[in-house]
Amino acid sequence: MDLRTRRGGSCPLSLVRHPRTARRLPALSAALAIAVAAGSALAQPAPADAEGVAPAEEAPVSETDRQVARLHFEKGLALLREEAWSPALAEFLLSRKLYPTRVATNNAAIALRKLQRYDEALEMFETFLRDFTMSAAERAVAQREIAELRALVGTLDITSAEPGASIVVSGEERGQYPPVKPIRVAAGAHVVRVFKEGYEPVETRVDVAGGQTVTVNAKLRRLVRSGRLRVVERAGKTVDVLVDNVVVGQTPWIGTLSVGDHMVALRGEGKLGTQPTAAPVKPQDLTTLSLLAEDLDASLRVDPTPPGASVWINSVNVGNGVWLGRLKAGAHRVEVKADGFVTEARTVTLQKGQRQGLSLPLERDEDAEIWRKPPKFTLDASASFLVAPTLGGEIASGCRSGCSSSIGLGGLGMIHGGYELGSGIGVGIEIGGLVATQQLEERPAELRPIGYRDPLGGTASDALRLGGFLAGATFGYHFGEDFPALLRLGAGVLVGEIRDERTGRFRTTEGASFNTYPVVDFASATYFYVDPEVRLGLRLGERWELSASAKLLLLIGLSKPAWDRTIELAAESDGIGTYAPESLMGDVVLMIAPGASLRYQF
Repeated sequence: MDLRTRRGGSCPLSLVRHPRTARRLPALSAALAIAVAAGSALAQPAPADAEGVAPAEEAPVSETDRQVARLHFEKGLALLREEAWSPALAEFLLSRKLYPTRVATNNAAIALRKLQRYDEALEMFETFLRDFTMSAAERAVAQREIAELRALVGTLDITSAEPGASIVVSGEERGQYPPVKPIRVAAGAHVVRVFKEGYEPVETRVDVAGGQTVTVNAKLRRLVRSGRLRVVERAGKTVDVLVDNVVVGQTPWIGTLSVGDHMVALRGEGKLGTQPTAAPVKPQDLTTLSLLAEDLDASLRVDPTPPGASVWINSVNVGNGVWLGRLKAGAHRVEVKADGFVTEARTVTLQKGQRQGLSLPLERDEDAEIWRKPPKFTLDASASFLVAPTLGGEIASGCRSGCSSSIGLGGLGMIHGGYELGSGIGVGIEIGGLVATQQLEERPAELRPIGYRDPLGGTASDALRLGGFLAGATFGYHFGEDFPALLRLGAGVLVGEIRDERTGRFRTTEGASFNTYPVVDFASATYFYVDPEVRLGLRLGERWELSASAKLLLLIGLSKPAWDRTIELAAESDGIGTYAPESLMGDVVLMIAPGASLRYQF
């Protein structure tokens, strides 16, 4: 097939002529469908206008280059049909390098998107629209792809760097500072490295969202402690010198670097180069490396997780994050390391001409120091609604038929201060106050007239109100990140009093009914308390936490509050009477306290 074409031509799309392609289309995207169909047509004998060529002022392409480009294109097309995205991309890129065509460009863009290299895919689709003329259907598909990709691509804004500093993003060179065009990257985590000879390199990890511009302050500081590195090619070849994945010059090269270990490699035309080599630079000393550039027949891409993990090839640290480079055919040991993760190592055997990708996710080491949270002080305040089935005591237990008793209701407020270890275990102290009320109506009661042997029978109504101050110590366990939980047990003492406002209705010894006027008694109440609590919260920033809580408050009597029998009141014709010294609260009182709390840690 002759690839000589008329610029801007459109490739015929005929699924009827190519039934095998048509059968595969339902499983593919619209862009991929057009690419496969167009590629199938291109593989057949076609008229001279079957394929568009990039409009560029370049030297004419030889017939040999066109034929080689066609062979690589057809190989890429076959791989595309098998959804072998990475090798297909390599074939399309090589075809484009020899002879840039419309279909090869479109197919390369599709393969890049399938490989989730969204920034490169976006640029390739833009090149496709800018440099070629195509059918309306192809243009519509490409425009839709560009719109979707722009939502998956962010931008890096490098600031404050030294002019001429090299910029490397996730292992790939992205030019020098200041960049001539925006640095677009796929959404996700990236390692950005900015380097210039004579300065300390800046390396930082950034998270970029789709459509977002992230500013990276890359202010470089001049080296204080430095050494010199000399790199020569043993056979005298002139090739590029890469130090820490950045091209710094050509052989022979000598330069000033920061003290420590560096990675050096040589890179020449085609496959010529060297595998990564360690270069230890000592202060005020000259380190010399003599390397032999040779053909490297294979390539490897390492994608570590987390993205900032360090990659080691054959015991040489080749940098942090994604690494892409050429290696000799044969076995290579790949290691990925990161603080707080278990080191992962693989032995990869590369065949001659093989391009292999390797993803190495690391498992988190839960025992690592990095995950151990530092101890901290905490302060929280809570407000709860109190519900008590009964305050107990003899007056409540005597409420039977004809008597009505309300549920005890009230409120509880607590302030807690503590010290919490990184494990989540903590101790602290708490103070607070509570109030609870209960109403008893027409319970059986007795009024004993002074000087009479028998009491007067009748009923009494009591309005009870418990108020007190609590203080105690706590022990708890706090865990969880976005939705933290707290299990805590407190114990202490409640010191307060219970107020009873009482009225009654009785019969005199002569049988006449009368009402007693209201009287009030205040009795001290001292209780030991235990308050187990459960909280489920929502983290608000790094220091604040809002929680819903449920607490049980168990009171165990240390003293027994009872009615003061010395309080006297009129008993009509029977003179003066007193109530019996009945207990106003029980020996054990249980309360339920649902509520909310706000916690601050520092």
